[in-house]
Amino acid sequence: MPGLAHAQDAQEADEQENIIVVTGSFIRGTPEDAAVPVDVFSSEDLAQSGVSSPLEFIKSLPSVGAVLGDSNQFSTASQGFQGNGSINLRGLGPTRTLVLFNGRRAISAPGDGFVDTNLVPFFAVDRIELLKDGAAATYGSDAIAGVANFITKKGFEGVEMQGDYESIKGSDGNWTSSIVVGKNFGNANILAGFGWQHRSELGTKDRDFTLVPYEVNPSGWSAVGNPATYTPRLGNISQGRAGTTIGIGLDGSSVGACQALSGVVDSIGFPICRFSFVPFDNLIEEEDRYQGYIQADVELSDTFRFHAEGLYSRTDLESLAYSPSFPATQGPLGSGSANQFFVPSSNPGYRGFIQQSGLAGGIADPFTPGTLAANNGTYATIILTRPVALGGNPRDTERGAGRGSAKNEAWRFSGGFEKDFSDNFRAQLYTTWWRSERDAFAPDVIGSRLQAALEGFGGPNCVRATGTAGVGNCGYFNPFINSAPSNLPFNLANPAYIPGNENDPALFSWIQVPNGTHQVEEQTVIDLIFSGELGIDFGGGPIGYAFGGQYRENDFSSRSLNREPDLRFNPCFIEGDLSCAGTSTDGVGSFIFLGGTRPTRVGQNVKALFAEVNVPISDTLEINGAIRFEDYGGSVGSTINPKGAIRWEPTDWLVLRGSIGTTFAGPLATQVSPNAVTSLAGIQAAGNNFKSVDIFGNPTTLGPEDALTYNIGAVLDYGGFTFSVDYWTYDFNGRITTTPAQAIASGAISGGLVPGSTSNRFADCSNVFIDLITFQGGVCTQGVTNGLDISRVRTDWVNGPGAKTSGLDFALDFTTEVGPGVFSIGGNASHVLKFDFEDFVLRGVVVQPGYSADGFTNYFRDPGTISKWRGNAYVNYNFSGLNLRYGFKYVDGVTDDRCVGLAACATTSFGPTSFGREVSSYTQHDFHATYNLPISAVDVQLQFSVENFTDEDPSAARLEVSYDPFIGNPFGRIFRFGAKVGF
Repeated sequence: MPGLAHAQDAQEADEQENIIVVTGSFIRGTPEDAAVPVDVFSSEDLAQSGVSSPLEFIKSLPSVGAVLGDSNQFSTASQGFQGNGSINLRGLGPTRTLVLFNGRRAISAPGDGFVDTNLVPFFAVDRIELLKDGAAATYGSDAIAGVANFITKKGFEGVEMQGDYESIKGSDGNWTSSIVVGKNFGNANILAGFGWQHRSELGTKDRDFTLVPYEVNPSGWSAVGNPATYTPRLGNISQGRAGTTIGIGLDGSSVGACQALSGVVDSIGFPICRFSFVPFDNLIEEEDRYQGYIQADVELSDTFRFHAEGLYSRTDLESLAYSPSFPATQGPLGSGSANQFFVPSSNPGYRGFIQQSGLAGGIADPFTPGTLAANNGTYATIILTRPVALGGNPRDTERGAGRGSAKNEAWRFSGGFEKDFSDNFRAQLYTTWWRSERDAFAPDVIGSRLQAALEGFGGPNCVRATGTAGVGNCGYFNPFINSAPSNLPFNLANPAYIPGNENDPALFSWIQVPNGTHQVEEQTVIDLIFSGELGIDFGGGPIGYAFGGQYRENDFSSRSLNREPDLRFNPCFIEGDLSCAGTSTDGVGSFIFLGGTRPTRVGQNVKALFAEVNVPISDTLEINGAIRFEDYGGSVGSTINPKGAIRWEPTDWLVLRGSIGTTFAGPLATQVSPNAVTSLAGIQAAGNNFKSVDIFGNPTTLGPEDALTYNIGAVLDYGGFTFSVDYWTYDFNGRITTTPAQAIASGAISGGLVPGSTSNRFADCSNVFIDLITFQGGVCTQGVTNGLDISRVRTDWVNGPGAKTSGLDFALDFTTEVGPGVFSIGGNASHVLKFDFEDFVLRGVVVQPGYSADGFTNYFRDPGTISKWRGNAYVNYNFSGLNLRYGFKYVDGVTDDRCVGLAACATTSFGPTSFGREVSSYTQHDFHATYNLPISAVDVQLQFSVENFTDEDPSAARLEVSYDPFIGNPFGRIFRFGAKVGF
């Protein structure tokens, strides 16, 4: 029996009708070693390999690149997708792999264009077919890279219950349970099932390799923290900036609060406390997934059939872990990280700050709170800040993390009729409808609320005009480190803590509020397909054909979860202020870090016609052809895409095959919407500090992308030994992508080095990209503005440079009888020969020179990590109901492209570092065992696995979590115990 390591170019026959149906064609009778490469994985294969979820299955495939599923909020490509799963064939991006469920389109993540594979009811799946070849001529534009088809059990009778538990060090473990019931009622078969999956939280601090010192890996350390740096001032207060400076100091530095709470004291011209947000985050988020599925197959007559299926799925992640608070990139005074907030001496934490930081003067001087008018008093300007950091978030008494949420809910119904008009002519009419909803938010601070609370006028019921600072409904927020008893992740006591100075969690809940969206997408698909055989036979069998049409209608809407991020009500720096409407700052929003959103509703209709033919020239030679017309309407337009394939069997043990075709992908409706979404990225030109990256839709010039794809392969099958090899290539033109934020920022920050800095440069205010960057204060001043002044970077969806990738797939399997049982050994590997990108030209300037991506990390450029080799292998022995399997997984190492040509990959104030220059390869060893108990009345299978039994750590990488999540397994050794009962 082939396993996950074996690429089987075959398909199982439908025993009832003795026909063969292979993903990639609507023509019946396609041979087992087809003209296109299709891998098939049965439910038995999955069980023997210890796979119990779509994510585990997808991550095991060598032909798949970086996928969603595990938490990696620091990657721009992964942000906002907690709880979602994806499949990414050839590393071309998840939107270029079509996912089907029983041959019909599956449920997509709303607005994002890729199927959420976590919604698949894995407990009902009988087999998975993976087509690793472009199939746009048959299925449409989504199938550029290939197709994954999840196919459920058919004709099932009985009850099957299954459950398993995974033991993970540092975690409460993961659980899976399900039940499937099937029964025949005359000519009808009904199948129904329910499944539940639970993943427990696993913090980054539970793995030592994520906690790397700043001087070794600066990626996870921010210059904007808390303890923060302050400048006490005396005199006239005008917008929190005027007055005489009477000192500059690091909060709590005299008693070492920064070091005591795991921070690093550093200097960037003034003292700062570098803060690592990594210990507050998770490797696995706590997650619950519920799925209910029902299907009906009815034989209405010998020639007329009906099929219907319904799916409900829900994924809840109710306590996502974020940094205690995000850094301020803007405030009520405008854009910029520095000097956005001030604290009066009347603030309860001010006196302790002055004493602990060793600064002199001012605390007894009069200060009239509640006004920005001229006063004679003392206050402190916060140079760089995030409201809470090392002392933790007062709302989370367990971890001190900022807490967010993500909830996905989806429904899918598909049904249709199949009619045999004769032995040689058939038709099927199906309608599929699905609806996907996602509510997700991260917590962020409203700048004007923070400033009000610093002055003692915080709280939802405080009326500034009539209230008194710090009295009754009006409260103070203490920004100083003396408010925090400890660092919760490491249980470190704070020597600067002053009892009684704690912040009220309720007040902070008013300052830090959810910033998120409610997104909904609905799709209706109507498929009409005719197929049959002509009465023409050249000696190899009758000519087969299929033709038909498809109509797809998509509707997507998005709105903010609450009023605060809604830019209709809060478009400006100050909450409730509308004065910026129509100006260049319209839409900056009132949050200090995250952007806002406006309600969006967009739709898209796609109409398609297709035809395909299979011509057996002889018993050993056949030719396939297909063509598809697809019309997106509007500015996107239409396309005609052909595909051809050939299969030749020169001997009984050898098959040669090849295919060539063109593909077309229209932009998503959200990509041509005039609105923008905000992601976050560590901008290299800004010292790798996280900044807001706004991604704008392009309703005027964004067009479709197209590609030429072809595959050449051979299959050898002799005496229980099977070997296949395929050469594949994809050549893209007009690739749909976003303008490169990193390259834009680096191009604009291209002046000389700032004095005293080894990496920070001045901005070139005449640069062609300067208007795409928002700086501190909103303006660029030559010789003054530098990389650290970046607040936001604008990017847009465009038709970018071409790209070409090619590679080889290998698969082998050998099965024979040994002693009392069956022995098999096999392997599966994918080798990327090249992945090249052309120059990225923007505004007539090469903003990003062409590059080769294969073998590199590509953290800040397309297409992400590309290992040249991925593979797995297995050895399996089955006898007397016992199946034993050893599994081996390998992912090739990569080079950090940011280090190429440099003596050191990065430079800190403590010296140079080349941490992660080479991300070494990763090897994992697994053991799986299943045993079918010899009980006649009930089928009972016991399951046991040890995954990564050598407890291999992932290789070091210069990312925030200090490893590449798309190469290594960060979870360590996992023990899995399971059982399946059927009767």
